[in-house]
Amino acid sequence: MCTYEELSHTADLAIRVQADTREGVYACAALGMFDLIAGGERHRVPCQREEVRAVQSIDPESLLVDWLTDLLVQYEISGEYVARVEILELGEHALTARLCWGPPDFEPVEDIKAVTYHALRIEQRDDGMWVATVVFDV
Repeated sequence: MCTYEELSHTADLAIRVQADTREGVYACAALGMFDLIAGGERHRVPCQREEVRAVQSIDPESLLVDWLTDLLVQYEISGEYVARVEILELGEHALTARLCWGPPDFEPVEDIKAVTYHALRIEQRDDGMWVATVVFDV
């Protein structure tokens, strides 16, 4: 289970993601980013194609940025958006995920140019929930 909410930000877009697991944070951040782009919960539509993608980075925060950037680049190339995410493996420096890509049949509401390191945080709260904040350059 995960939730995300758009945060108020002066010039960019930002989301706060909450999940039961660290894997959930990475999956939910991807869905949240694509919901910002499409202007709604596009991940509830049918899957057009599936693929497994792997990303590596230097630390958990950079892994989140590199993961979202990888997905953003694929979106820019194909126009497809992430409809579903299943994190298959997650370590401190790498993740592997099964993705369901939806068809490029929508007009984007937001033009996300980049995933930033500004205010980037991934942490586990005292209640066990994992929380991340991600800011996107628009």
